[in-house]
Amino acid sequence: MNEHDQHPESLDRMWDNQLEVLAEMLDQLEDEDAMSLEELDGFFAALHCSPERVPPSEYLYEIIPNGFENAELFPNQDAIQLFKNLVLHHWDVVGAAFATDDFFVPLLTEDEEGNFYGNNWAIGFMRGVDMRESAWRDLLENEEEFARFVPILALVHELDPDPEMQSHNGPITNELREKLIADMAVSATEMYRYFAPKRFAAGTVTRGGAAAPQGKIGRNDLCYCGSGKKYKNCCGGLPVN
Repeated sequence: MNEHDQHPESLDRMWDNQLEVLAEMLDQLEDEDAMSLEELDGFFAALHCSPERVPPSEYLYEIIPNGFENAELFPNQDAIQLFKNLVLHHWDVVGAAFATDDFFVPLLTEDEEGNFYGNNWAIGFMRGVDMRESAWRDLLENEEEFARFVPILALVHELDPDPEMQSHNGPITNELREKLIADMAVSATEMYRYFAPKRFAAGTVTRGGAAAPQGKIGRNDLCYCGSGKKYKNCCGGLPVN
């Protein structure tokens, strides 16, 4: 049994050979506001959780605010289409990871010393929330439900110059960071399940953010999330807190 076989289905995307190409293209963008691969993963996680869909025409320019002005990276339409295809592909695999029976696992990139921090993923997630903040009010304005955001916001504001924005006094230890990242994964999974009925009622997102047909879905029909599973074995069987 190899390393891949020892991991749950939700981690399949970590071995996606298109990830490296997408990561390199994002790294080459000169725009300071362009997302890194880790931030994009958190961003897409939030959009998949959201009760309201955000179309590619809108979220693409959140990923690369300056669009395709970089002539060196995007010299022609083929290069632009390659980038769009890679982004849409990553959208698909993030959605498929949520649709498994496992907890969603954030894609975190490591530094030169092999350390993972999770800050960029958390920042990306909150950027996704901000795109439809009013739709998240059920969680944002309920003190008990808001607890799901605590580990995410702790990593967002870890280095905030305003001490009042930091959740912890002093630097976050390695042990605490591991716990925050684990809690962040659980929170993302719970949010996805929490809003599943609203996504279905509104016409949920599928490939590239297109709305799925509204109406009643049979338990043996393919799930609207695009996982390829039957509804009863996918979102139809997810517990909602």
